[in-house]
Amino acid sequence: RPTAEAKEPLASPEMRSTEVFVAGALLFVSGADAFSPSLSLSGGRAQAALATAASTRSAGRGLLGLNMADDKYSKADIKRLEKNKDLSYLFEGNADWRAKKTEQDKGYFQDMAGGQTPKYLWIGCSDARVAANEIVGCEPGELFVHRNVANLVVNNDNSLQSVFQYAVEYLQVQHIIVCGHYECGGVGASLDRVDLASPLEEWVCNIRDVYRLHKEELDAIKSPEQRKRRLVELNAKEQAVNVYKAAVVQRRRVYTHMKTGLAQPKVHAVVFDPKTGLMKRINTFEGDGQIDELHEVYDLYDPKTAQEFWEGEEEYPKRENTPRKLFNRMPTGLSAGKKSVPLPASDDKK
Repeated sequence: RPTAEAKEPLASPEMRSTEVFVAGALLFVSGADAFSPSLSLSGGRAQAALATAASTRSAGRGLLGLNMADDKYSKADIKRLEKNKDLSYLFEGNADWRAKKTEQDKGYFQDMAGGQTPKYLWIGCSDARVAANEIVGCEPGELFVHRNVANLVVNNDNSLQSVFQYAVEYLQVQHIIVCGHYECGGVGASLDRVDLASPLEEWVCNIRDVYRLHKEELDAIKSPEQRKRRLVELNAKEQAVNVYKAAVVQRRRVYTHMKTGLAQPKVHAVVFDPKTGLMKRINTFEGDGQIDELHEVYDLYDPKTAQEFWEGEEEYPKRENTPRKLFNRMPTGLSAGKKSVPLPASDDKK
């Protein structure tokens, strides 16, 4: 956000609108489709934002090299802003990327149009430095991606829950990865304990809940920087636990375990370090005592009855066809004390 007390504010309304445009220049609003990694489609040019203002000016680089923390822009900066306010910088990057891909493989885009079969669902932070495909070396089509501030998994976030449903039921991904990162602004904001204003305040409060769960450990860390880094790790781990709680994930894991003896999707918590480029594993949770302790509270499906209903199924049945007998508990309204309530005939598998 440009500072209100700029030493040399932009004079004309057109220039002011340009300034506002730059503040959102790196904001991509796109689908989770595995074929749509934003950095790749723009030729990776968003990475230029990591350069300093001085180096980009001397090199004649464009819009995305500006340091938005500066109080003022030079005449050359303003000229570039005006020239690139129609996104020409990104469209040029897209053209370069397309030409490069076509040169490497003439059938590249025909293959891409054929559909996606990603094995991984990536839940990451919206931070511009943590582009999923880039940091793990994957091509378009290999990752199904959802990103938000501080890589949170919130049970009433309809956007994320829709991604879960599509990735797990229809794409049938084999792994779900929650990726946090050091130097996370959302995690840092949660430690400030100030009102960030709605809706950001309500969102960041989820990270404060993570702090509450691990308060004793975090309070024992004397260094504020090390405490923040540890909270980044714990946040990634707790969000991965939240993945396990999702009904669509539980159901698929029960089904795949019954069919193959291997529960999928597997859930992983990882953390990326922008300073080194290294991604490290925090937890995979398989056989983890922390998950075992949650079964009695969160398990929705009964593995013992799964065989009865799903043994003859050749394809994974979607959730709308879930027989009520699969639930650990009868839905509200169908139980009266310990008495058995007959199920509707349409729910019983003949």
